[in-house]
Amino acid sequence: MGDIFDIKTSEIKIKGLGEKSIQKLKKIGINTVGDLFYFFPRDYEDASIMRKISECREEEFTVIRGRVIKAELLRAKNRLSYFKCLITDETGIIEAIWFKMPYLKNTIKIDDEIILKGKIKREYGIKMVNPGFIKIKPEENENIENGIGVIYSLSGEITKKLIVAAVFAMLNKYENDIKEIIPQFIKEKYGFISRKDAFKKIHNPKSMEDVKSAKKYFAFEEIFLLELFIISKRGKNIQEEKIYEVEGKKELVKKFISEIGFVLTNAQKKVIKEIYNELNSGKIVNRLIQGDVGSGKTIVAIIILLYMVENGYQGVFMAPTEILAEQHYISMVDVLNAIGIKVEILTGSIKGIKKERVLAEIEQGLIDIVVGTHALIEESVKFKNLGFIVIDEQHRFGVKQRQRIRDKGVAANLAVMSATPIPRSLALTIYGDLDVSIIDELPPGRKEIKTKWLKTENEFMKMIKFIKKKICEGKQVYFVTPLIEESEKMELTSAQELYEKLEYNYFKEEKCAILHGRMSWSEKEEIMRAFKKGKIDILVSTTVIEVGVNVPNAVIMVIMNSERFGLAQLHQLRGRVGRGSDESYCFMVSYAKGDETIARLKVMEATTDGFKIAEEDLKLRKSGEIFGTKQSGISDLKMVDITRDLKIIKAAKESVEKYLEENDWDIKNKDLEYEMLRRYQKKEDKLGG
Repeated sequence: MGDIFDIKTSEIKIKGLGEKSIQKLKKIGINTVGDLFYFFPRDYEDASIMRKISECREEEFTVIRGRVIKAELLRAKNRLSYFKCLITDETGIIEAIWFKMPYLKNTIKIDDEIILKGKIKREYGIKMVNPGFIKIKPEENENIENGIGVIYSLSGEITKKLIVAAVFAMLNKYENDIKEIIPQFIKEKYGFISRKDAFKKIHNPKSMEDVKSAKKYFAFEEIFLLELFIISKRGKNIQEEKIYEVEGKKELVKKFISEIGFVLTNAQKKVIKEIYNELNSGKIVNRLIQGDVGSGKTIVAIIILLYMVENGYQGVFMAPTEILAEQHYISMVDVLNAIGIKVEILTGSIKGIKKERVLAEIEQGLIDIVVGTHALIEESVKFKNLGFIVIDEQHRFGVKQRQRIRDKGVAANLAVMSATPIPRSLALTIYGDLDVSIIDELPPGRKEIKTKWLKTENEFMKMIKFIKKKICEGKQVYFVTPLIEESEKMELTSAQELYEKLEYNYFKEEKCAILHGRMSWSEKEEIMRAFKKGKIDILVSTTVIEVGVNVPNAVIMVIMNSERFGLAQLHQLRGRVGRGSDESYCFMVSYAKGDETIARLKVMEATTDGFKIAEEDLKLRKSGEIFGTKQSGISDLKMVDITRDLKIIKAAKESVEKYLEENDWDIKNKDLEYEMLRRYQKKEDKLGG
């Protein structure tokens, strides 16, 4: 392996590049040759399609370069804000307008050099609406007569001259040491250029075709390395598991299905059959169960656990928080005990004699199914014959945590469930190794939940009257708020404050209760059971009821300060109602007027389809960090857009699987392995939770 990407030895040392310049590069994270080569231009200036303002033609896609002579934030008659600029190149003036982007007032200023990209409109002059734009820094402000100009992201003392000089010097010195890491059969199949050519063309293109071919290569390389890291790591573990046998008994399963009081959907039956087939063949199950809110993922999981218990194994149902584990336990303990299945709960709050008893009974095989949290992966937890693990809200557990619970089993069968539908592109990216089962059918009789965004106090008071009417009809209501108690920093309605306001001002005759994560286990259990039995009319809660509560008689969900929740969370909360055949309602209360809030709440009003919402969520918040649990942030992926690049993600995943299968799950190309670890090894702690 050449030293070009060896982090330890490949320091930037080049004739003509002084120590001061090297220190400047280090300040922006460019410490090695590899860092410098992967410091790609953020955009390109193509002189061949650039026009003077006076030459612009209507409806033509055009690139213009000019100077800002006026910039202001305005409001339209409908009160929506828009940002307007006048730009000149001395042959004329063009108007640029951006809707729903008020933050641009802090980005684009008078006298800024700017490149606009968009379609030309002619309405009282020449204009572009919502064009793409690039701000040109003074140090980049050079005229390009022919060819392609590169535009880098610059900060601090870094100038374009320094970056270009460093990159060109490195290309000249090291281009023959650049190692190919994508297997040749893959490059030939998809028509990729060489890695060496990709580096040269992305930093020094002669045409936009050069840029396109380089970006195509690096997008594939990026997702290929990520999929390789995920699939090779998990795949080896799966290959090494022990063989097991299942006798195929189903009497308890049949009894349970007859007791639950409703018929399984065809989609549920299909997923159960898929997993049965894998279990009966002795294959290790490694599956993601996807389904919209209320589609019955949990019932499927319980049936599979029951099947394994009936055939001599123990089962685990693991949730990320105590409240969710408690809710799952309450929902299954009575019905399973009634058919002779011993269910127990194990969380961090269970201590002393009770914990000792539970641990002993798990080890002796006296407990059939254990519901719990991270407490289940402690060394003190030993199973007699663990055969199946279900993990709820999979994204909140790391790979190492999942592996630690699997290591406790004689057969590490695993089904993970996502509380929110995941766009196919994201599922392929994060869960590259998992078989995916989709429950794409809601139980019969379910009605679409009517959703309304309440923007004023007047609308809120109308809702209160509506709720009173529904309670008189015997229905129940959730009120959800982001905080437990008052915060001086945020003007949000806390759970305690809301509870008092509702009980003393609006619902004096009705029975109200409050539920939050700081309550003791016995308090939470008592309230949840009382609400389920209809003894409580209104349950005021924090987001602890986001997942796991199933009360068909609750038909109204009120989400206070809705702007504080992401789309996925709003959809989850809405999914707590609409569990029966009655008409159900979700009211989102928010007086905020931010563009992002408006976009999010309009999506919620427009659709109840969780997969559509997941796609919109991905577009609004970008992909987020692929590793870890953040709901928003800058994606780890720089070249791939997972809202758009499904084809390239699928191609990379298939290529990785073929490469590993042909090489007996061994990464034989050490340059490839090194680059994969260089890129993603530091993320492993996040993967491990």
